[in-house]
Amino acid sequence: MQPSRRAFLLGRRPVRDPWTVFLEDLALRCRGAVGPGAAGGGPPSALLTPCDETDVARARALCAERGVTLALAGAPGPHAVDGKPVLRVDPRLLDALEALPDGQGWRAQPGVCAGALARAGLAQFADAPGDLMLAQWLAAPAPWPEGRTAASGLAEVEALLADGARETLGAFGENDVRPLRTATVQRLAPALFQLAASGPHDGRYRLDALRPQAPAGVNLAHLLLGHGGTLAWVAGAVLRPPAAAAAPGAERPAAVSARDGRIKSLFDPGGLFPGFVCNRDIL
Repeated sequence: MQPSRRAFLLGRRPVRDPWTVFLEDLALRCRGAVGPGAAGGGPPSALLTPCDETDVARARALCAERGVTLALAGAPGPHAVDGKPVLRVDPRLLDALEALPDGQGWRAQPGVCAGALARAGLAQFADAPGDLMLAQWLAAPAPWPEGRTAASGLAEVEALLADGARETLGAFGENDVRPLRTATVQRLAPALFQLAASGPHDGRYRLDALRPQAPAGVNLAHLLLGHGGTLAWVAGAVLRPPAAAAAPGAERPAAVSARDGRIKSLFDPGGLFPGFVCNRDIL
């Protein structure tokens, strides 16, 4: 039977909308709930509430394959997504909090709320809204003065990078207790140090974490303080009570600079995560 006659007798299969196909595939791959995104104009969006980090990894892979932006729900912007559809991920079910042995701090998943962290004795969360999730706290503009990111008490971050690599970011250099495992970060770190050495940086990203004031040492986890969900997905963190309050002085501005665009491109060259808006440009 000729194809044209077969189509006439059986009817043509309707063209499936790519966004609908994406949502169906997401629901098949992930155990977490998939719901509608924010109402209003703009590109299509949806909300994923993952059951575990496997859901997040599968969502990342699907977003990268289909050209969908992967965003942290509730992350402060302003963000730009270049007209692409958006999948926002709400980590509220990822809320395990574990005390580390010998008083070495706490290991927390991204959905642990600030109220629980404050009750655990982490004073850096005392003034944060009680329902603010750890991932959102890390994404918010970081108020610590230049070179004083150690006052955050952030010891390590388990990061899922745009290319799917998983890396533990923490103390680096003389204080390094574990080597960088992935080729992605082995390439990324020297480029970031080169940027940090090229002059003062007062943008949104905490490049000053690579030039800490003594006695603090370099900690790569601090690069994600204030990142707005634009550089990586935070799968967890090790937190400790800050040894001392930040030194007196003016807080750093939270404005986005041109150099931030270079940092963004190093972490996320394909634009999987949203970007910050700078002078109406997409970084």
